[in-house]
Amino acid sequence: MMTLSEAAAVVGGRLHGNGASFNSVSIDSRSLSPGDLFVAIPGAVHDGHDFVGKSADSGAAGAMVSNLQSVPISQIRVADTTQSLGMLARSWRERFSIPVLAITGSNGKTTVTRMVTSILSEIGACLSPERSFNNQWGVPLTLLGLNDSHRFAVIEMGTNGPGEIDYLSRLTQPTIALINNVSAAHVEGLGDVRQISRAKSEIFSGMGKRGTAIINLDDPFHGEWQSHFKTCVPDGEILTFGLASEAMIRSENPNPDWQQSEFDLVIGQQTIHIVLPLPGIHNIHNAAASAALAYAAGADPESIRKGLENTSGAPGRLRRVRGIKGAELFDDSYNANPRSIMAAIDVLANYPGKKILVLGEMAELGHAGPEYHREVGAYARQKHLDQFYCLGQQASELSASYVEGFGKGAVHASDADVLIDELIHQIDDNTAVLVKGSRSSRMESIVAGIVDHAEAREDASC
Repeated sequence: MMTLSEAAAVVGGRLHGNGASFNSVSIDSRSLSPGDLFVAIPGAVHDGHDFVGKSADSGAAGAMVSNLQSVPISQIRVADTTQSLGMLARSWRERFSIPVLAITGSNGKTTVTRMVTSILSEIGACLSPERSFNNQWGVPLTLLGLNDSHRFAVIEMGTNGPGEIDYLSRLTQPTIALINNVSAAHVEGLGDVRQISRAKSEIFSGMGKRGTAIINLDDPFHGEWQSHFKTCVPDGEILTFGLASEAMIRSENPNPDWQQSEFDLVIGQQTIHIVLPLPGIHNIHNAAASAALAYAAGADPESIRKGLENTSGAPGRLRRVRGIKGAELFDDSYNANPRSIMAAIDVLANYPGKKILVLGEMAELGHAGPEYHREVGAYARQKHLDQFYCLGQQASELSASYVEGFGKGAVHASDADVLIDELIHQIDDNTAVLVKGSRSSRMESIVAGIVDHAEAREDASC
């Protein structure tokens, strides 16, 4: 990849030890491979400097530190290891003249990332992030994975506050950038939805004078995004997508189901029929966004069709898994905001049998949190679901707001194990269960409990 001496020069650090070469970069001593550069990141719980010795034992070529460690390993001393990781990634990205696609939005970032990666992989090698590597550490680590085999790179960008996407965009220097949508998410850190929109539009900051913006004509902020893009990228091009008839790439005749979704994708004068192996109208929207991204990167319509139809769902993002007693289980436990929950409820509502909704609380919604929870509860009631459970502390105002919104029949559970036992009692082979909530709600424990019971039954019958 490069030498420690070269890395030190890039980040303005001082090398203590030899200038050996390193193969890749890691911030986790547990997954580090021999020959890697270990970057010691101070965290809220653990300080990477405490693991420099472990990285040396694992065969690291060197370490980047803010404080020299008494460990027999070459070390690059810098003022700030997070900042230096970004500087190293930016320098490395500049060595590659390939389409670099950047993706942000309140909902669907990871799904679109997987979809467009599937499309572009029909053409050539495509770099994309491991898991949701979309912050000040994940984006640099993804960029540092670029090599000469890659024809494309796809980068996901998230934010909890103003300026974060601006920073990530300037590291990434995207040639194509998408804002998938904007809704109430991370309100505490960003303010109202308009402020969220402005934070997302920072994705255009690192594009230079040329590049392509992928604009969602179905989103009410699309005009502001186009205007901001033209300010940031004066010689840039705009490619629109959506269900709107004016969109350059659009979805027509949508037929979303609880198992899959079918629609016609119009690209210029050509129409192709897509059978998407993901449920919901929101995934038809995600597919159109992915098609526009890929088209801007040079993909042909047939590659777009194959890539979309070969897409697989991301773990914890409305992924269908087998539940107990043969029930359908929608694992949407990764995260939640009002719009994403309503989209998932729409999918559950299409199931022909018994429908059970299990929600954890939505975090980072600020003072409007209770009202958002009431709105979601009322929306679930309108969809005629058979049972609604919410999980939260006994005295939680947010869970109480869910119950108030749904009305009669809603159940507030404060113990996950008790809730799992209740679900086991309720479920049969004509039941679908949707589990969703913010990360802080740890709804994956509900999913794991149900799946574990299913596996135990299968093992016992063998």
